Amino acid sequence: MRKIWKNVYNWGDTEKKIDSTIEHHINHFKHLLGIQGEARDLPLNSNAQEEVKLAKKSRLTRQVLRDLMRFVGSDNVQVDDFSRARHSFGKYYGDILRMRMGKFANVPDAVVMPRTEEDIIKVINYCNLKRIAVVPWGGGTSVTRALEAEKGGIALDLTRNYKDILSLNAEDSTVTVEAGILGPELEQYLNERGYTCGHFPQSFEFATVGGWLAARGAGQASTGYGRIEDMVVGFRAVTPAGLISCGNYPAASVGADIRHFLMGSEGTLGVITRVTLRVRRYNAANASLKSYMFKSFEEAVTAMREMMQSQVMPPHFFRISDPEETEIGLGMKGKDKGITGAALNMLGFRQGGRSLMYAIFEGDPAQVKLGVKTLGRIVRKHRGLSLGSYATRKWLEQRYSSAYMRDPMMDAGIRIDTLETAVHYSNLTQLWQAVREYIKRDGQTLCLTHISHTYETGANLYFIFVSPMLAKDELAQFEKFHRGIVQVFAANGGTLSHHHGIGRLVAHLLDRQHSPATLQAWRAVKKTLDPKGIMNPGALIFKK
Repeated sequence: MRKIWKNVYNWGDTEKKIDSTIEHHINHFKHLLGIQGEARDLPLNSNAQEEVKLAKKSRLTRQVLRDLMRFVGSDNVQVDDFSRARHSFGKYYGDILRMRMGKFANVPDAVVMPRTEEDIIKVINYCNLKRIAVVPWGGGTSVTRALEAEKGGIALDLTRNYKDILSLNAEDSTVTVEAGILGPELEQYLNERGYTCGHFPQSFEFATVGGWLAARGAGQASTGYGRIEDMVVGFRAVTPAGLISCGNYPAASVGADIRHFLMGSEGTLGVITRVTLRVRRYNAANASLKSYMFKSFEEAVTAMREMMQSQVMPPHFFRISDPEETEIGLGMKGKDKGITGAALNMLGFRQGGRSLMYAIFEGDPAQVKLGVKTLGRIVRKHRGLSLGSYATRKWLEQRYSSAYMRDPMMDAGIRIDTLETAVHYSNLTQLWQAVREYIKRDGQTLCLTHISHTYETGANLYFIFVSPMLAKDELAQFEKFHRGIVQVFAANGGTLSHHHGIGRLVAHLLDRQHSPATLQAWRAVKKTLDPKGIMNPGALIFKK
């Protein structure tokens, strides 16, 4: 990989040519936003093809670097500017903007890549002794500012060497892996043996199993397979206070479950090292893909709720696009006009009101058949129309491609970011409308919303907002706008985050969701496991 700025902040394989489909989608957004010509006078890094050079050099002494090399090997400690820059930020829009503007305030002094759990123990013990900050690092896909090295120190990157699959236990239906393994590597291994992990976050291609736990994430098929905490059987974690080995039973009643302090802790308590996950039998031939159109978002949500509360196996993948996301999606495919658009309008599925539902059932054929039949009955009850499998199949083919759109969209002068929440069904429409009203105060902002994680009691809402970049003060204005959306969540019964986590982004609002006693308990755990505060200092509730 060339050590240039573009390869620091872009998503995925930066040498790969932009797909023509992505280029078409970007042009569609430009048309909707009224953007003409090339982006000019915007806060974009004009040195994208130049070699990375940082103003801040490593502050670690030669002796410290020699000691770290002794623990993990000389090839596994990096202090060059390119490696340190790549480990400075995640993938939040504000992160990318800072990198493009050359604002690298919080840079690790070294990148350390352990080979074994013993290496990790040695590094953590040494850093604790020397009071060197440690930021655990997986795929670098965080969107919550969770990866900034506020106090320098080291980025502990598990992806290079610590990524083996240790065992697959067919009798127990479990797999044990090292935390640095990427999602596709694990899923391919399982698929070849007739299993699936069932965890497919948007960041799947580049996120690690350890990162899944650290962020307490949820994948796109969470309705059927569960969130990551539902899949975890047990794991090990190295903390400054020692090694923690927790769980690894089918169930237990032995006091409070320490796993739930560590999952979602975003590297502030220790480093997750070895994970045992529940896996499921999988046969792709059993899957049934369905798509439905509704005359309104509210009717689609009601149908989704009734399916989730029906006591019949729900779709493993269950999603609704609101009217704006539905129209933009149809427009990108050219389906909003012509025969398709005319037919939908004639049947009463009007542009600006209609909402698209996607569903994928998996598993036992008899259960799949019953699920499809039940959902079809509920859809008809709420004036929905079956569209066959096409829309869901196309979404499945392109489900990871949207992440590749951000960089060329920013090149075109377009701001795009996301925020997500979860809310009970009784408050869902109110929250959806309140957030849209806030976002739409700027008449040039698109707001695409979908539901992609559903439960018997409620669902998530995932907001994508798109607007032209500002020529001046883009970062400050964006962050103000971003904070305002989260405040609308809190004011309308929504959680601060459903699956992205907290990091540094919304930590200032945690007292809106947790009582003083809860926050005090968290801080007590932090003080016990990390008494010197070396683990990801400044993240979550532990910022002073």
